[in-house]
Amino acid sequence: MNPTRPTIRCLREDLDIAKLPPARVALDEIDHPLLRKASAQFAGGSSRDRIAAVDDNVLFKVKIQR
Repeated sequence: MNPTRPTIRCLREDLDIAKLPPARVALDEIDHPLLRKASAQFAGGSSRDRIAAVDDNVLFKVKIQR
């Protein structure tokens, strides 16, 4: 299973984490309820919506609500 890796914009703006961890901490190791939910959602093999604009990596969207 690949880690759930949020963007810095997501951490700052969506999750309201003002103080980011040091660079040596992987972004997928940040403890937050939404990130735990995203990890659990993809562990179950549910349907996935790929981010089409990114073509050098396979990335998937995680949505809670519209």
